[in-house]
Amino acid sequence: MDEGIGAAAPFAHVPPSIHAVQLRDLWLRLGREVILRGVTLDVPTGEGVTLLGENGAGKTTLLRLLSSGLRPTRGEGRVMGFDLRDGRAVRDHVHLMPVDGGLYPDLTGAENLEFALKMHGQRGDVVRALRRVGLERAATRRVRFLSAGMRKRLALARAHLLARPLTLVDEPFANLDDAGRALTLDLLEDLTAGGVTLVIAAHEPHLARRVASRALRLAGGQVKEA
Repeated sequence: MDEGIGAAAPFAHVPPSIHAVQLRDLWLRLGREVILRGVTLDVPTGEGVTLLGENGAGKTTLLRLLSSGLRPTRGEGRVMGFDLRDGRAVRDHVHLMPVDGGLYPDLTGAENLEFALKMHGQRGDVVRALRRVGLERAATRRVRFLSAGMRKRLALARAHLLARPLTLVDEPFANLDDAGRALTLDLLEDLTAGGVTLVIAAHEPHLARRVASRALRLAGGQVKEA
């Protein structure tokens, strides 16, 4: 047994239909390092959560776990009612916007959005989405030639187009000027108005909490109300 990691706790008493995220005594170990230690957490559907923590606390790792990019070592977790270990079902209901945008550098801005829609079996107005984030002129430019701020805007356009029930956003305000941050807030507010559950990891809590008012702090591998 992994050091310090206990057995899974029962889960059945929590109604899955009213929660976007449910974690019960969840542990995550990567190599020799234990990242999460017995995390128990409920996030109701439609709620916005700001995830706080120092660099290296494990915020990005927790987002990756919630998107089924990582599997828990011990404990149980559900996302939109689906077991975290059921990667396909979870991915159908979650969109993760990583800090680097997760874009394809050799595709143009428009091609990135078109590809994302195709991969998720959805339809959407790519031209309108690019216009919404002020990237009309960047539609035919390869992403590798866009600035960090423009890539961030493009990633936000993609998240807005896909509009998954649970959207996880890692550092949405990084590399943006004041206008870009205002636009980001508008786009995230649009998502919450549509019933999307947001979990935002950000170093600008005063901005994030405008759209995700509940604050959680990750420290020492544990998540607590901030």
